[in-house]
Amino acid sequence: MENNAYDAGVLALEQKNYAKAIENLEKAYADKKTFKLNYLLFSAFKGLNEHAEASLIAEDYLLDYIRDNEKLSEYVKEAILAGKVRKIQMTLDLMGGFMTSNEADSFSKLFEKTLAQARKDRSVADIKRQLAHLGALDTLGQRKLVSQADCLTIEEFKEAVVNDLNDPYVHPLVRASLLDELRYLGSKEKVRYRLFSGEEQEFIPANLKELDEYLMYQRLVMLLENDDTISEDLRPAMLAELRLKLQLLYPKLALYQDPAQLYRVLLQKDDMSEAETALANELEKSLKQWNV
Repeated sequence: MENNAYDAGVLALEQKNYAKAIENLEKAYADKKTFKLNYLLFSAFKGLNEHAEASLIAEDYLLDYIRDNEKLSEYVKEAILAGKVRKIQMTLDLMGGFMTSNEADSFSKLFEKTLAQARKDRSVADIKRQLAHLGALDTLGQRKLVSQADCLTIEEFKEAVVNDLNDPYVHPLVRASLLDELRYLGSKEKVRYRLFSGEEQEFIPANLKELDEYLMYQRLVMLLENDDTISEDLRPAMLAELRLKLQLLYPKLALYQDPAQLYRVLLQKDDMSEAETALANELEKSLKQWNV
């Protein structure tokens, strides 16, 4: 079946019957993943102008695309047209030290040209304006807009979200995701951020850690893994809930010195104090708003 699907997919691709090519190549790819098949499938999605699918499939073998300037150029175009602008900026920035001056100049021009092309069909000005007033939207609207904002450049994103970080009407998980994005982007500009408690503090995003790197997170995961009151099949869901609640508390996870105390609050265990119960209820309320 693999060879039949492969041959049929290659033939359809040669005939520019991209839909049929995708149908067959996906079957072959499911049987055995290879870079060659990946690139054929990428080319078929590209032929249909399915930019999001093309860029997504390429990321299975991104290192192979990076090794080939021509294929990397194709990936860069598809990713930008799919709205993954900051992701491509970061990729090209990280590769800058390994490029010749001519290569760096060529990819810079490609980025600018493709970005201009992508923005003919997208109202970036509206996205920037709405993102700068994110708290005016409901939680679902905030989540959708932040996703659409992937089309903004690093500079545009930083400028647009600076006030959202301490806006009490922006959902805490949205605020946390914006701060974490600035951390990922390596932003060294100090920002004022509203914690889940309502307290405002200043942070330099680049100095923050990813959630998994926090010692408190690692200890809480260990407590969950060793909690014999939770069945094995329920632990993945409980871990997902624990992560969400910690993201609500990001970047100040250490509310208590004792991880067991915080664990009790996050999973709403028995024997909580009045203050712990109040915090647990606030976390649950926030998650319910998020999951609407």
